[in-house]
Amino acid sequence: MAAALLAGCGGGGGSGGGGPSIVPVADTVPPALTIASSAAGTTASGAVIFTFTWSEDVGTSFTSDDVTVSAGSAGVWTRVDAMRYTLVVTPPSGGAGSTVIGVAVGRASDLAGNVNTTSVSVSQLYDARLAGWTLAWSDEFDTDGLPDPAKWDYDTFRNRVGWFNNELQYYARDRPENARVEGGRLIITARKEELRAAPDFGGQRYTSARLVTRGKASWTYGFFEVRAKMPCGQGTWPAIWTLGTGGRWPEDGEIDILEQRGQNKTEILGTVHTRAYNYSNGTLGVGRGASTGLPDACQAFHRYQLTWSADRIEIGVDGVVYMVFDNPKTGDVSRWPFDSPQYLILNLAIGGDLGGAVDPAFTPQSMEVDYVRVYRR
Repeated sequence: MAAALLAGCGGGGGSGGGGPSIVPVADTVPPALTIASSAAGTTASGAVIFTFTWSEDVGTSFTSDDVTVSAGSAGVWTRVDAMRYTLVVTPPSGGAGSTVIGVAVGRASDLAGNVNTTSVSVSQLYDARLAGWTLAWSDEFDTDGLPDPAKWDYDTFRNRVGWFNNELQYYARDRPENARVEGGRLIITARKEELRAAPDFGGQRYTSARLVTRGKASWTYGFFEVRAKMPCGQGTWPAIWTLGTGGRWPEDGEIDILEQRGQNKTEILGTVHTRAYNYSNGTLGVGRGASTGLPDACQAFHRYQLTWSADRIEIGVDGVVYMVFDNPKTGDVSRWPFDSPQYLILNLAIGGDLGGAVDPAFTPQSMEVDYVRVYRR
Protein backbone atom coordinates (compact mmCIF):
# COMPACT_ATOMS: atom_id res chain seq x y z
CA MET A 1 0.00 0.00 0.00
CA ALA A 2 2.75 2.45 0.95
CA ALA A 3 4.66 1.54 -2.19
CA ALA A 4 1.54 2.15 -4.30
CA LEU A 5 0.98 5.58 -2.74
CA LEU A 6 4.59 6.60 -3.33
CA ALA A 7 4.40 5.48 -6.90
CA GLY A 8 1.19 7.42 -7.42
CA CYS A 9 2.63 10.62 -5.98
CA GLY A 10 5.77 10.42 -8.04
CA GLY A 11 4.25 12.27 -10.89
CA GLY A 12 5.40 10.25 -13.85
CA GLY A 13 7.13 11.59 -16.83
CA GLY A 14 6.27 11.69 -20.46
CA SER A 15 3.22 13.65 -21.58
CA GLY A 16 1.32 12.82 -18.46
CA GLY A 17 0.40 15.44 -15.87
CA GLY A 18 2.29 16.31 -12.70
CA GLY A 19 5.38 18.44 -11.96
CA PRO A 20 9.01 17.64 -12.52
CA SER A 21 10.89 15.43 -10.14
CA ILE A 22 12.77 17.22 -7.33
CA VAL A 23 16.42 16.22 -7.17
CA PRO A 24 18.10 17.06 -3.84
CA VAL A 25 21.14 19.33 -4.12
CA ALA A 26 24.17 17.91 -2.39
CA ASP A 27 25.71 20.03 0.39
CA THR A 28 29.28 20.79 -0.67
CA VAL A 29 29.85 23.98 1.34
CA PRO A 30 32.41 23.59 4.13
CA PRO A 31 31.61 25.06 7.54
CA ALA A 32 33.14 28.50 8.25
CA LEU A 33 34.35 29.69 11.64
CA THR A 34 34.66 32.99 13.48
CA ILE A 35 36.43 33.39 16.83
CA ALA A 36 35.64 36.22 19.26
CA SER A 37 37.39 37.26 22.46
CA SER A 38 35.58 38.58 25.53
CA ALA A 39 38.50 41.02 25.94
CA ALA A 40 38.70 42.12 22.30
CA GLY A 41 40.21 45.57 21.94
CA THR A 42 41.70 45.64 25.44
CA THR A 43 44.67 44.20 27.27
CA ALA A 44 43.52 41.28 29.40
CA SER A 45 44.82 40.80 32.92
CA GLY A 46 43.19 37.44 33.61
CA ALA A 47 41.04 34.71 32.12
CA VAL A 48 39.44 35.38 28.71
CA ILE A 49 36.46 33.62 27.14
CA PHE A 50 36.84 32.78 23.46
CA THR A 51 33.67 31.99 21.51
CA PHE A 52 33.84 29.78 18.41
CA THR A 53 30.85 30.21 16.09
CA TRP A 54 30.38 27.93 13.09
CA SER A 55 28.24 28.79 10.09
CA GLU A 56 26.34 25.50 10.41
CA ASP A 57 25.85 22.49 12.65
CA VAL A 58 29.14 20.67 13.21
CA GLY A 59 27.64 18.22 15.66
CA THR A 60 30.23 16.86 18.05
CA SER A 61 33.10 16.85 15.54
CA PHE A 62 34.64 19.97 17.13
CA THR A 63 36.33 19.61 20.52
CA SER A 64 38.88 21.47 22.61
CA ASP A 65 41.56 19.25 21.09
CA ASP A 66 41.00 21.09 17.80
CA VAL A 67 42.00 24.45 19.32
CA THR A 68 45.60 25.65 19.65
CA VAL A 69 46.65 28.11 22.36
CA SER A 70 50.08 29.71 21.82
CA ALA A 71 50.50 31.04 25.36
CA GLY A 72 48.62 30.45 28.58
CA SER A 73 46.48 27.54 29.68
CA ALA A 74 43.18 26.28 28.35
CA GLY A 75 40.43 25.84 30.91
CA VAL A 76 36.71 25.15 30.75
CA TRP A 77 35.35 24.01 27.37
CA THR A 78 31.59 24.38 26.78
CA ARG A 79 29.39 23.28 23.91
CA VAL A 80 26.73 26.00 23.89
CA ASP A 81 24.77 24.52 20.98
CA ALA A 82 25.41 22.81 17.64
CA MET A 83 27.15 25.88 16.25
CA ARG A 84 28.76 27.63 19.25
CA TYR A 85 31.48 26.65 21.67
CA THR A 86 33.42 28.53 24.33
CA LEU A 87 36.87 28.05 25.80
CA VAL A 88 38.32 29.85 28.84
CA VAL A 89 42.02 30.70 28.45
CA THR A 90 44.17 32.07 31.28
CA PRO A 91 47.27 33.96 30.14
CA PRO A 92 50.70 33.18 31.63
CA SER A 93 51.26 34.68 35.06
CA GLY A 94 53.83 37.35 35.74
CA GLY A 95 54.33 38.51 32.19
CA ALA A 96 52.93 40.38 29.23
CA GLY A 97 52.54 39.68 25.55
CA SER A 98 49.89 38.07 23.40
CA THR A 99 48.29 34.69 23.00
CA VAL A 100 47.01 33.36 19.69
CA ILE A 101 43.95 31.12 19.67
CA GLY A 102 43.55 29.16 16.45
CA VAL A 103 41.80 26.37 14.61
CA ALA A 104 43.55 24.69 11.68
CA VAL A 105 42.07 23.37 8.45
CA GLY A 106 40.25 20.04 8.66
CA ARG A 107 39.30 20.20 12.33
CA ALA A 108 35.49 20.12 12.10
CA SER A 109 32.87 18.76 9.71
CA ASP A 110 29.22 19.55 9.05
CA LEU A 111 26.42 16.98 8.86
CA ALA A 112 27.18 16.36 5.17
CA GLY A 113 30.78 15.53 5.95
CA ASN A 114 32.36 18.73 4.62
CA VAL A 115 35.38 19.81 6.65
CA ASN A 116 36.51 23.36 7.28
CA THR A 117 38.97 24.50 4.60
CA THR A 118 40.22 27.75 6.16
CA SER A 119 42.34 28.22 9.26
CA VAL A 120 41.15 30.92 11.67
CA SER A 121 42.93 32.61 14.57
CA VAL A 122 42.69 35.65 16.85
CA SER A 123 45.38 37.36 18.91
CA GLN A 124 44.68 38.65 22.41
CA LEU A 125 46.99 41.03 24.27
CA TYR A 126 47.53 40.30 27.95
CA ASP A 127 49.47 41.81 30.81
CA ALA A 128 49.40 39.90 34.06
CA ARG A 129 50.67 43.00 35.84
CA LEU A 130 47.21 44.50 35.34
CA ALA A 131 45.61 42.07 37.76
CA GLY A 132 43.96 44.22 40.38
CA TRP A 133 43.84 47.28 38.12
CA THR A 134 40.70 48.89 36.71
CA LEU A 135 40.47 50.86 33.49
CA ALA A 136 39.89 54.44 34.65
CA TRP A 137 40.18 56.42 31.41
CA SER A 138 40.73 55.63 27.76
CA ASP A 139 40.40 56.81 24.21
CA GLU A 140 40.03 54.09 21.60
CA PHE A 141 39.77 56.67 18.77
CA ASP A 142 36.74 54.98 17.22
CA THR A 143 34.96 58.12 15.91
CA ASP A 144 36.41 59.77 12.82
CA GLY A 145 37.00 63.53 12.83
CA LEU A 146 38.82 65.84 15.18
CA PRO A 147 40.04 64.40 18.51
CA ASP A 148 37.31 64.14 21.16
CA PRO A 149 37.07 67.63 22.77
CA ALA A 150 35.75 66.06 25.97
CA LYS A 151 39.10 64.31 26.38
CA TRP A 152 41.68 66.43 24.58
CA ASP A 153 42.71 70.06 24.34
CA TYR A 154 45.48 71.66 22.26
CA ASP A 155 48.61 73.30 23.65
CA THR A 156 49.48 76.34 21.49
CA PHE A 157 50.68 78.95 23.97
CA ARG A 158 54.27 79.21 22.69
CA ASN A 159 53.48 79.51 19.01
CA ARG A 160 54.14 83.23 18.71
CA VAL A 161 57.45 83.27 20.62
CA GLY A 162 58.66 79.82 19.60
CA TRP A 163 58.73 76.51 21.42
CA PHE A 164 61.27 75.23 23.89
CA ASN A 165 64.35 73.16 23.04
CA ASN A 166 64.91 74.98 19.72
CA GLU A 167 61.93 73.20 18.18
CA LEU A 168 60.76 74.39 14.75
CA GLN A 169 57.04 73.60 14.63
CA TYR A 170 53.82 75.60 14.94
CA TYR A 171 51.21 73.66 16.92
CA ALA A 172 47.79 74.01 15.28
CA ARG A 173 44.38 73.86 16.95
CA ASP A 174 41.32 72.07 15.52
CA ARG A 175 43.09 71.39 12.24
CA PRO A 176 42.54 67.91 10.77
CA GLU A 177 45.63 68.26 8.61
CA ASN A 178 47.64 68.06 11.84
CA ALA A 179 45.47 65.96 14.19
CA ARG A 180 42.57 63.77 13.20
CA VAL A 181 40.93 60.46 14.08
CA GLU A 182 40.59 58.13 11.14
CA GLY A 183 40.09 54.39 10.86
CA GLY A 184 40.34 53.78 14.59
CA ARG A 185 43.57 55.74 15.05
CA LEU A 186 44.65 59.18 16.13
CA ILE A 187 47.00 60.58 13.48
CA ILE A 188 49.24 63.50 14.46
CA THR A 189 50.94 64.82 11.33
CA ALA A 190 53.80 67.27 10.89
CA ARG A 191 53.93 69.19 7.60
CA LYS A 192 56.34 71.53 5.90
CA GLU A 193 54.19 74.66 5.54
CA GLU A 194 53.75 78.14 6.97
CA LEU A 195 50.42 79.25 8.47
CA ARG A 196 51.07 82.95 8.00
CA ALA A 197 47.39 83.83 8.39
CA ALA A 198 47.23 82.38 11.91
CA PRO A 199 47.01 85.18 14.53
CA ASP A 200 49.72 83.53 16.69
CA PHE A 201 52.05 82.62 13.82
CA GLY A 202 55.65 82.82 14.95
CA GLY A 203 57.47 82.32 11.68
CA GLN A 204 57.59 78.52 11.83
CA ARG A 205 58.12 76.57 8.61
CA TYR A 206 56.45 73.42 9.95
CA THR A 207 53.05 72.62 11.47
CA SER A 208 52.07 69.86 13.86
CA ALA A 209 49.84 69.24 16.91
CA ARG A 210 50.25 68.87 20.67
CA LEU A 211 47.28 67.23 22.40
CA VAL A 212 46.85 67.42 26.19
CA THR A 213 44.37 66.13 28.77
CA ARG A 214 45.09 69.19 30.93
CA GLY A 215 41.88 70.49 32.52
CA LYS A 216 40.02 67.34 31.44
CA ALA A 217 41.80 64.39 33.08
CA SER A 218 44.79 63.89 35.36
CA TRP A 219 46.03 61.12 37.60
CA THR A 220 48.25 60.38 40.58
CA TYR A 221 49.76 56.92 40.09
CA GLY A 222 48.50 54.33 37.65
CA PHE A 223 49.40 52.12 34.73
CA PHE A 224 49.46 53.97 31.41
CA GLU A 225 49.54 52.17 28.06
CA VAL A 226 49.66 53.85 24.65
CA ARG A 227 49.81 51.71 21.54
CA ALA A 228 51.45 53.74 18.81
CA LYS A 229 53.65 53.80 15.73
CA MET A 230 56.36 56.41 15.35
CA PRO A 231 57.19 58.52 12.27
CA CYS A 232 60.25 57.71 10.16
CA GLY A 233 61.25 61.17 8.93
CA GLN A 234 64.62 62.77 9.60
CA GLY A 235 64.20 65.53 12.18
CA THR A 236 61.01 64.29 13.86
CA TRP A 237 60.68 64.18 17.65
CA PRO A 238 57.50 62.38 18.80
CA ALA A 239 56.71 62.12 22.49
CA ILE A 240 54.21 60.55 24.91
CA TRP A 241 54.62 62.13 28.33
CA THR A 242 53.09 63.73 31.42
CA LEU A 243 53.43 67.03 33.27
CA GLY A 244 52.26 68.12 36.71
CA THR A 245 48.98 69.99 36.89
CA GLY A 246 50.52 72.71 39.04
CA GLY A 247 51.99 74.30 35.94
CA ARG A 248 55.51 74.62 37.35
CA TRP A 249 58.39 73.03 35.51
CA PRO A 250 60.50 71.30 36.62
CA GLU A 251 59.16 71.55 40.19
CA ASP A 252 56.05 69.47 39.41
CA GLY A 253 58.00 66.83 37.54
CA GLU A 254 57.86 65.36 34.06
CA ILE A 255 57.59 61.71 33.01
CA ASP A 256 58.60 60.89 29.43
CA ILE A 257 56.93 57.57 28.66
CA LEU A 258 58.32 57.65 25.13
CA GLU A 259 60.59 59.83 23.07
CA GLN A 260 62.02 58.93 19.69
CA ARG A 261 64.53 60.94 17.70
CA GLY A 262 64.41 61.26 13.94
CA GLN A 263 68.19 61.03 13.93
CA ASN A 264 67.98 57.56 15.51
CA LYS A 265 64.72 55.89 14.57
CA THR A 266 65.57 52.52 16.11
CA GLU A 267 66.01 53.75 19.69
CA ILE A 268 63.42 54.92 22.20
CA LEU A 269 63.92 56.80 25.46
CA GLY A 270 62.18 56.89 28.84
CA THR A 271 63.09 59.71 31.23
CA VAL A 272 61.98 61.64 34.30
CA HIS A 273 62.78 65.29 35.07
CA THR A 274 62.54 67.05 38.43
CA ARG A 275 64.00 70.16 40.02
CA ALA A 276 67.14 68.18 40.87
CA TYR A 277 67.26 66.32 37.56
CA ASN A 278 66.63 68.57 34.55
CA TYR A 279 68.46 69.94 31.54
CA SER A 280 67.92 73.59 32.52
CA ASN A 281 69.36 74.00 35.98
CA GLY A 282 69.36 70.57 37.53
CA THR A 283 71.79 70.18 40.38
CA LEU A 284 72.07 66.38 39.98
CA GLY A 285 72.01 66.00 36.20
CA VAL A 286 69.83 66.55 33.15
CA GLY A 287 67.37 63.79 34.04
CA ARG A 288 67.15 60.18 35.04
CA GLY A 289 66.42 57.82 32.20
CA ALA A 290 67.38 55.00 29.90
CA SER A 291 67.02 53.95 26.29
CA THR A 292 66.42 50.69 24.48
CA GLY A 293 66.62 49.51 20.91
CA LEU A 294 63.39 49.09 18.96
CA PRO A 295 64.32 48.36 15.34
CA ASP A 296 60.82 48.72 13.88
CA ALA A 297 59.57 51.63 16.00
CA CYS A 298 58.53 53.54 12.89
CA GLN A 299 57.17 50.56 10.97
CA ALA A 300 55.06 48.79 13.60
CA PHE A 301 52.80 49.53 16.54
CA HIS A 302 54.17 48.96 20.02
CA ARG A 303 52.75 49.33 23.54
CA TYR A 304 54.51 52.12 25.42
CA GLN A 305 53.93 51.74 29.15
CA LEU A 306 54.32 53.56 32.44
CA THR A 307 53.75 51.99 35.85
CA TRP A 308 53.72 54.74 38.47
CA SER A 309 53.29 54.15 42.20
CA ALA A 310 54.27 55.96 45.39
CA ASP A 311 57.45 53.87 45.45
CA ARG A 312 58.64 53.65 41.87
CA ILE A 313 58.30 54.73 38.24
CA GLU A 314 58.81 52.02 35.61
CA ILE A 315 58.87 52.75 31.88
CA GLY A 316 58.69 49.93 29.37
CA VAL A 317 57.63 48.76 25.93
CA ASP A 318 55.57 45.68 25.10
CA GLY A 319 55.71 44.47 28.70
CA VAL A 320 59.47 44.84 29.10
CA VAL A 321 60.64 47.46 31.60
CA TYR A 322 63.87 49.23 30.64
CA MET A 323 63.86 52.31 32.91
CA VAL A 324 63.31 52.37 36.69
CA PHE A 325 63.29 55.42 38.94
CA ASP A 326 62.84 54.76 42.66
CA ASN A 327 61.43 57.16 45.22
CA PRO A 328 64.36 57.92 47.56
CA LYS A 329 61.79 58.53 50.34
CA THR A 330 63.78 61.35 51.87
CA GLY A 331 60.93 63.84 51.59
CA ASP A 332 62.99 65.87 49.10
CA VAL A 333 60.45 67.00 46.48
CA SER A 334 63.26 68.22 44.24
CA ARG A 335 64.08 64.56 43.65
CA TRP A 336 60.58 63.03 43.88
CA PRO A 337 57.64 65.35 43.13
CA PHE A 338 55.56 62.46 41.83
CA ASP A 339 52.87 62.29 44.51
CA SER A 340 50.63 64.83 42.79
CA PRO A 341 48.46 64.72 39.63
CA GLN A 342 49.94 64.70 36.15
CA TYR A 343 48.20 65.12 32.80
CA LEU A 344 49.01 63.38 29.54
CA ILE A 345 50.55 64.87 26.39
CA LEU A 346 50.86 63.48 22.84
CA ASN A 347 52.88 65.56 20.42
CA LEU A 348 55.12 65.50 17.38
CA ALA A 349 57.86 68.13 17.42
CA ILE A 350 60.21 68.96 14.55
CA GLY A 351 63.93 69.55 14.90
CA GLY A 352 65.17 70.86 18.21
CA ASP A 353 67.72 69.48 20.60
CA LEU A 354 66.56 65.87 20.21
CA GLY A 355 64.91 65.94 16.79
CA GLY A 356 68.11 67.13 15.16
CA ALA A 357 68.60 68.29 11.60
CA VAL A 358 65.49 68.19 9.42
CA ASP A 359 65.51 66.58 5.99
CA PRO A 360 65.50 69.43 3.40
CA ALA A 361 63.06 67.35 1.37
CA PHE A 362 60.78 66.84 4.38
CA THR A 363 57.43 65.23 3.55
CA PRO A 364 54.45 64.84 5.92
CA GLN A 365 55.31 62.57 8.85
CA SER A 366 52.83 61.06 11.33
CA MET A 367 52.69 59.49 14.75
CA GLU A 368 49.73 57.11 14.82
CA VAL A 369 48.05 56.15 18.11
CA ASP A 370 45.78 53.11 18.31
CA TYR A 371 44.61 53.72 21.88
CA VAL A 372 45.41 55.41 25.17
CA ARG A 373 44.47 53.61 28.41
CA VAL A 374 44.95 54.55 32.02
CA TYR A 375 44.39 51.98 34.77
CA ARG A 376 44.16 52.57 38.51
CA ARG A 377 44.08 50.16 41.41
